[in-house]
Amino acid sequence: MRATQPGVVASACLGLAVLAEVGAVVLPWGLRSPYDTIFFAVYNLTVTAVGALIVSRMPGHPVGWILCLFGLQGAVTSELAIGWGLRAVDEGWSGGEVAQWVGLVSWCPGALMWVLALLYSPTGRLPDRRWRIAVWAAVAGTSAYVVGWSFSPSSVNALTGELNRFAVDWLPGQQLTVVGGVLLSLSAAGAAVSLVVRFRHADRTVRQQLKWVGFAGVLLALMLPVSIVLWSVSPIVRVVSPLVLSAMVIGLGAAVLRYRLFDVDLIILRSVAYACVSVFVLTVYAGVSVSLGIVVGRSSAWQVAAATLAAAALFRPALRAVRLVLDRRFDRDGHSARLRVDSFLEGLRSGTEQPDRIQDVLREALRDPQLRLLLFLPASGGFADLRGRAAELDPGLAVVRLERAGVPEAVVQYLDTGDPARPSRVRHLVEHGRLALQVARLGVELNRQLDELDRSRARIAGAADEERRRIQRDLHDGAQQWLVTVGLGLRGIEGRLRTTGAHEDADRVDGLVADLAATIEELRRLAHRLPPPQLDLGIAAAFRELAGRSPIPVIVDADPERLDRSTETTAYFVGCEGLTNVIKHARATAVTMRVVRQNGSLVVSVADDGVGGARAREGSGLAGLADRVAAVGGRLHVESGTQGTLLTAELPCG
Repeated sequence: MRATQPGVVASACLGLAVLAEVGAVVLPWGLRSPYDTIFFAVYNLTVTAVGALIVSRMPGHPVGWILCLFGLQGAVTSELAIGWGLRAVDEGWSGGEVAQWVGLVSWCPGALMWVLALLYSPTGRLPDRRWRIAVWAAVAGTSAYVVGWSFSPSSVNALTGELNRFAVDWLPGQQLTVVGGVLLSLSAAGAAVSLVVRFRHADRTVRQQLKWVGFAGVLLALMLPVSIVLWSVSPIVRVVSPLVLSAMVIGLGAAVLRYRLFDVDLIILRSVAYACVSVFVLTVYAGVSVSLGIVVGRSSAWQVAAATLAAAALFRPALRAVRLVLDRRFDRDGHSARLRVDSFLEGLRSGTEQPDRIQDVLREALRDPQLRLLLFLPASGGFADLRGRAAELDPGLAVVRLERAGVPEAVVQYLDTGDPARPSRVRHLVEHGRLALQVARLGVELNRQLDELDRSRARIAGAADEERRRIQRDLHDGAQQWLVTVGLGLRGIEGRLRTTGAHEDADRVDGLVADLAATIEELRRLAHRLPPPQLDLGIAAAFRELAGRSPIPVIVDADPERLDRSTETTAYFVGCEGLTNVIKHARATAVTMRVVRQNGSLVVSVADDGVGGARAREGSGLAGLADRVAAVGGRLHVESGTQGTLLTAELPCG
């Protein structure tokens, strides 16, 4: 229970801040600029929420409590008080002027919050005990400024323009205000110096944290002068200021919580790039607008449109150029790595590169020959390499996981060199080349589906071969033997009929026996086209059996090594079809049948010295044979000129 108390208190602060800001927005609606209500409500809630998050994760860290409590204070005593004061004065309620008076002076504790937060960031401790004087100076300066402004006769109500109705003549309010402002400014300068002191003596991790804090400080330094000069002139400043302050709070929270700590270098470079380009674009806009104003002589919609068009046209090229310069100067390794990936992506778009080379490209760019890229395949629910083979994570390598919409997409494993910035660099580079990764993933999934289709076709072909063998056995052992027996019986009947003088009936029986003999011969031809029993002894024996029945001399060159049944069956049909075509069409004098293993394939060839001209026409025996070979993942080639034909089949055999 004790462990949850800080989180409960922080959550209560956030809940109260939300309620206060709802009232601060609703109460003065129509009486105050919406910029001053909505956007400062966002700022106060951001401060409180980041503080509550830090408290829930790190209850002992003072920055969390500082943000949480000061965010609640800003929501209640500043925004809600001003909202109540405006509505109360407008409706004639009591306490309206007091609420306005409290709300207008409550901005000052916000400055104290930033001083204290910077002094205690990022470790939660002061650099050393001597810096406590900066804390006391900030507290004393804030107190003096609040008292002096609250009771000074010269203070003006910014909402009504009236002089301070709560002035105390005997109190040196103006002097207290000056003293408080000086002390607060000195303490703020001290907080900035403390960050420099910390950075000089910090390790790599703390330095990265301080970069986040410094990033927030740079935003503050850029925003304050603009806000002071243009606050009452441009409503855009009143919108941008609370948003920039909110970004600063988020940066401070990232520093304390160490969230994606080593991304700060890239964020700073990108922020500087956008800042430089923004200044350039605004300068172009102003220059074009002024130039057209001089030429035209008056302001017009065309002038604004032309200036806007010029600024918009130059934004992207300028941003690209500035980012290139900054990356080349301050992030040379990352810049060269991104250039390598960009070159690969350009080759991928033009068709000169293959997506499965993304792993090799990442290895080159990151100088890590052990880098592994594993793709997540939803169909199997596991990871595979770029060749589609199932793969497991290597426990000896560091891991960066990539996801999209909560679904795993890929895993990158790399050698951990001890550089804490390396995971961020790996992640950014892989995300930079995400296009190639996605294309490679689609290719792997397609190849796996094609492999499964080939295996399915091979299973179907194997089942068909087994059925043919069964039919062959049935024909040989059943139908043929029975028909031969019937034929012998009919011959006996024919002999008895002739003995008795019934020659006409005997002639009819003789015709039936001839038809029966033709039927038996047709069955034998069908049986010969099925895998012969000799195939049980191997493809070499089967080919010799084919050669023995051929009317043309046949040379058989076959390795007696046994293979799996489906491969041998397909090889047999290649030889059978090739030899049959030679006998029927080639008018050849010699045939050579070869079977040899080469580079993981079984190469079956039938060569003759005939007239050639063989083609695998649609519906022909060669076309059917090509389909049969393709069903097991093989390829069939026919080379036939005017002298001889070479039929070659390459069958995968492991």
